[in-house]
Parts: sequence; structure tokens; C-alpha cells
Amino acid sequence: MTGTASPATIDAIADELYRARRDIRTIDYVSPRLPEHDLEAAYAISEMVAARREAELGVHRVGRKVGLTNPLVQQRVGVFEPDYGIIHDDMVFPSGVVLPASRFNFLRIEAEVAFVLKKQILDPALDVIAAAIDYVTPAFEIVDFRFAGNIGAIVDTVADNAGCSGLVVGEERHAYGEVDLTTVEMVITTADGTEITRGVGSNVLGDPVNAVQWLAETAIRRGQPLQAGEILLSGSIGYIEPWPADVACTATITGLGRVVATLDSRS
Repeated sequence: MTGTASPATIDAIADELYRARRDIRTIDYVSPRLPEHDLEAAYAISEMVAARREAELGVHRVGRKVGLTNPLVQQRVGVFEPDYGIIHDDMVFPSGVVLPASRFNFLRIEAEVAFVLKKQILDPALDVIAAAIDYVTPAFEIVDFRFAGNIGAIVDTVADNAGCSGLVVGEERHAYGEVDLTTVEMVITTADGTEITRGVGSNVLGDPVNAVQWLAETAIRRGQPLQAGEILLSGSIGYIEPWPADVACTATITGLGRVVATLDSRS
């Protein structure tokens, strides 16, 4: 399938994804209705869903996430390029939060380095990005798709906000450059000692800040540059795994501290 998706198709898919997210249910993959690799249409759909959440729920944009930055994850899901999604203020939670399972279809857990900006980024050079970073902290991304199976094609994940349903912010803040992010080790464990996944910072495009650079370049190209105060998720250091219910999960990143959250199956 080639060409550009029609406005009617984009509108219809955006409406379906918005309703699926609102009603906490799944729909069929949208890729069969989109031209192959039509990222413009997919991002337009994601943008429409975000704008509708803002209009109907009164939420505000506070950040963005980069996904599919880890080659191990790319190999597992069969998508070989990054994507990004939008983070609203109702999607951000503090460490220690208990997440009700009833708010999600099938929650997945991943841990990563989050970057918080103190300046707008209009130039994607690494030195400019470094000067714009306020601090870094560990984070869980709350990953939930509106599709019953895996993430699907790249246009499926992009249209569905890159699977981002929120994040849990870590307990410590560290100045960028204080810790070598290429060598940090991440491990997620449950309170009973079960290890869920682990990895090293270099899994994320060689260095997590490279994911921020990719996002900065993409955001500038799309006319939506990164803003001061935004929180940016750089992508999973380990694998993306099912989130075990009813047990506290802790992600520890060496030199950066930890983040803790629990999925409650009874709520």
C-alpha cells in the first residue's frame, strides 16, 4: 500500500484510538488502513488523540518519550527505528505509586533514564542539549497498547502514542554528566527477589543522550521543539516485560538511584 492516508481515514483512526484509550479496551491494528510506513499520518493520529485529551480532559503536555531505542527490544518486536509519544500531566506519578490494573489493557514494565530540561532546544547539537538538561533520574515507563497483540508495525505504535500511558519518576535527581550513562547498569526486581530484566546504558543508541538528540532533531523538524521543563524518557535499558501484579517492583540504575511502583490487580 503506497501513498498518503486520507483525512477521513486519519480522523476515523484517531477517534477509535481515543475511545479505546478512554474506555480501556483494544482495537484491531490500524496499519492495514495506512499506507506502508506513512509516519506522517501516524504522528498526525497521535497528535489528534493528544489534542482531544487536552480539550476534553483539561490535561497539559509535560514531556515526551522516545521508544524502540534498544536494539534488543527492536529485534524482539520487529521494529527497527525509534518513535516518540506525548506525556500529559495526568500520566506522571511519583516513586512508590500503586497503579490500578483496571486502568490498563495489558501493562508492560520497562526502566530507563529520564531527562528533565531547563531550556528550550532549538539546535540538536549534543553540546546544546547537554547545556539544556536540568537533571537526570531513573524512571519506569508505563507501557500499554490499544492493540490485543504485540505492538504491530511502526505506524501502529506511532499512532498509539508509542505505547506510552505514563511514567513513574525516580527518587533522586542527578546533574547530567555526573554519571557516565553509557556504563550504568539497570536491574528491575520484585520485592520477593525475582529479577525481571537488566541492561546497560549503552543499549540505548550507544548512550541515552543520543535518544534525546534524536528526539530534539525530530521535534524541531516537526515544528514542535523541546521546551524547558519537559521530562523526556530515553528508552528502555533492558527488555520490555509484562508487569507482575501485587508485588512492588524496583528499578535500580547505578549512580542514579531507584524507582518503585506496584500494579494492584484488585483495583
